[in-house]
Amino acid sequence: MVLLAAATAAYTFIVSFVIDEANNITKNNDTIKEAKNYAFSVLPLLIFITATSGLSNYLQRILNNSIALKAVTKMQKQMLKSTYKSDFGFFRQKQSGDIISKFTNDITVVSNALIRTMSNLIAALLTIILTILAMLYQNWQLSMIMTVFIIAYWPVLLISKRMRGDAKNVQEQVGKITSNLKESFNNMRIVKTYNLEMLENKRLSKNFDDRERLQMKLVTEQARVDPILEVLGGLAIAGVVIFGVYQVSNESASAGSIAAVLTGLLILSPKLRALGTLNNVAQEGLSALTRIFNVIDEEANILDTANSQEIGKLRGEIHLNDVHFNYPDGTLALNGVSINAQPGETVAIVGYSGSGKSTIMNLIPRLYDVKSGSVCIDGHDIRNIKIKNLRDNIALVSQEIILFNTTVINNLSYGNNKATVDDIVHAAQKADAHKFITALPFGYETVLGENGYGLSGGQKQRLSIARALLRDAPILLMDEATSALDAISESTIQESLNNFKINKTTIIISHRLNSVKNADRIYVLDNGNIIQQGNHEELIKNKSNVYYNLQN
Repeated sequence: MVLLAAATAAYTFIVSFVIDEANNITKNNDTIKEAKNYAFSVLPLLIFITATSGLSNYLQRILNNSIALKAVTKMQKQMLKSTYKSDFGFFRQKQSGDIISKFTNDITVVSNALIRTMSNLIAALLTIILTILAMLYQNWQLSMIMTVFIIAYWPVLLISKRMRGDAKNVQEQVGKITSNLKESFNNMRIVKTYNLEMLENKRLSKNFDDRERLQMKLVTEQARVDPILEVLGGLAIAGVVIFGVYQVSNESASAGSIAAVLTGLLILSPKLRALGTLNNVAQEGLSALTRIFNVIDEEANILDTANSQEIGKLRGEIHLNDVHFNYPDGTLALNGVSINAQPGETVAIVGYSGSGKSTIMNLIPRLYDVKSGSVCIDGHDIRNIKIKNLRDNIALVSQEIILFNTTVINNLSYGNNKATVDDIVHAAQKADAHKFITALPFGYETVLGENGYGLSGGQKQRLSIARALLRDAPILLMDEATSALDAISESTIQESLNNFKINKTTIIISHRLNSVKNADRIYVLDNGNIIQQGNHEELIKNKSNVYYNLQN
C-alpha cells in the first residue's frame, strides 16, 4: 500500500517536471532532438512508476482479501462455538433463520466491509497523505485549498450516524426473511394441503417489500455523500485554476507547480469520494459486526460450577424434589413437583398437553435449571455434576425426530461414536429398523437427505429408537417415543425395549395409555401439579379421573 501510494503521488512530480522542462525547451529554443532525448529520458521513469503501481495494487488486493477472509472465518467459528455453548433456552427464544442470517448475510457484509476498508481506507489515506505532501512541496499556498475537503467531511459524518441504524434495520429484516422462508418451506405439507400458497406468498412478499423500503432508506442516506464531495471537489479545482492563473501571471509560481497541484487534486478527488462511500460500507459493516458480537458474547446460564464433580457411570436413581419452574416469559410449568425413579424402574408421566410433562424431560438432562427445589441423580444435585458427565449417561427418544443429512450409519452412530458396525446393526435390529434400512438403495450407507426426507414417520422413529439403544445409557428418556408407530411395530419394539430397560431407569411421556400401562409407577400431571400416582391397574379403576379420560 505504501508503494502504491508513493507511486501514485509521484505522478505530481512527473507532471511538474515535464511541463517545466517543456517550457524551458521552448524558451531556450532547444532543438527537436534535445526534446526527444528529454522525452525518452522520462519514459523509463513513467514505466517504472506504472509497473510499481500495478504490482503493488495486485499484491495488496491478495493480501487484504486473505486477511479479511481469515478474520471472518475466525468470527464464524467463534459464533459457532458460542452458539453450541449457549443454553437450550437460547434456541427456543431466537428464530433459527435470524441466527443463520448472522452466519451468512452479516458475515458477507462484514467481509466486504473489511476488504474495502483495508483496500480503500489504508491505501487511500496513504495516497492522500503522500499526495498532499507532494502538493505542499510543489506549491503550499495553492494546496491550502484542500481545507475545503476537510470541511466537507462534517456533513458526511452526520449522515453516517443515521446510516448505521438504517443498516441494522436492513440486516434484521434479512434475518426475518430467512426465518419466515425456512418456516414456510419446512411446513410445505400444510401449505399445500390447506391451499395456503397465495396466503404464504402474500405474507412473504410483504417481507420483501419491507426489505426494499428499508434498503431504499439506507441507499437514500448513502446517496447524499457523493454529491457533497463532487460539488466541493469541483469548487476546489476551480479555486486552484483561478488562484493558479493569478500566481503564474505574477510569476510567483511555475506552470509545472500549478499543473502538479491540479494533478494532485485529480488524484485526491476519487480517493476522497471513495472514503466518503467507504463510510457507508463501514457503517453497514459495524452494524453487522454488532449483531455478530452479540452471538459471540452470548453468556450461557447452564454451566459447570466450582462444585461440579465427575461422577462417571451413574446408577440412575432420579429424584425431583419439590420442583418449581417458570419459562423465561413467566409461564408457570411446574408447581412443587416431586417424582422418584429407582434404577431399573420404568416411570411414566402422563397428562394433557401443556401439563408440564416435557418440562420434566428438559430438566433431567439440565437443558434448563429449576427455579426452586432440586433434581437429583444418585443423591447428587445435577447442578453439581459436570454437564458432559450427566448427559453422557442419558439417552433420549423424542417425538420430534431429528435426522441429519448424512448416511444411516452416521445418523445412528450419533448415539455412540465408538460403536462398531456390528453394534449399529444389532441396535437397528432391536428397533425393528434393519429390514427397511437394507431395502434402501445403499443400505446403511444411504444418505437420508434433510431430516430423513423420503422416510415414513414410523421409519424415522425406529431410527431414533435405534440411536438411543446404541447409546446404552443408564437413563432412558422417552418422549412420545412410539407415537408414530402402528400397533404391530409398537409391540415389536416394546419387547426389545423391555429387554433393553433392564437395570436402566426409564422415564416415559405418552398420551397413549398402552405405552405406559406396564410402567412401575405412573404420575398424572395437570397444570404443573401431580394430581395422581400409582400403577395402571390402580389408576384405571377410577372412571372419573384424568388418567382414565386420557384413553378416550
